[in-house]
Amino acid sequence: MKFESGVHRVQRIPATESQGRVHTSTVTVAIMPEAEDIDFKIDPKEVEMDTYAASSSGGQNANKNQTGVRLRHIPS
Repeated sequence: MKFESGVHRVQRIPATESQGRVHTSTVTVAIMPEAEDIDFKIDPKEVEMDTYAASSSGGQNANKNQTGVRLRHIPS
């Protein structure tokens, strides 16, 4: 499977393409080992949540909606 990693490209002519143009699609494939299942618990008191609003000028609700969230584990 390690030889399947990387960028793959597919070129095709769709049935709906009346002028016969070739459509190209690409995908990046990464082969990784399967992670083990582990049990862990995080105390909600140990998590700090910060929210951020947009800092640029924009349309309505630009500075009202929270556009970014950062969760931080305090003991880390």
